[in-house]
Amino acid sequence: MPGSASDWCWLVGALLLLANWPYTFFAVMPTNARPMATPEAEADAETRRLVERWGRLHAGRGALGAASTLVLLWAALG
Repeated sequence: MPGSASDWCWLVGALLLLANWPYTFFAVMPTNARPMATPEAEADAETRRLVERWGRLHAGRGALGAASTLVLLWAALG
């Protein structure tokens, strides 16, 4: 039936899935580039802080994927 709640779930699930691209490009990549450019011998507390931040940002990517999966499963079952 067009216009049902299931249709909206497909759209929301797709948008959550696609949101990983701009999130990665604008949030994760700039943070990733800085510690990657640091020579190992020059790594310090700031480098550690950036790696920890990268880990939190990467967890956000996982959360977007998990949310997308749940919404798409809901759409498929509903």
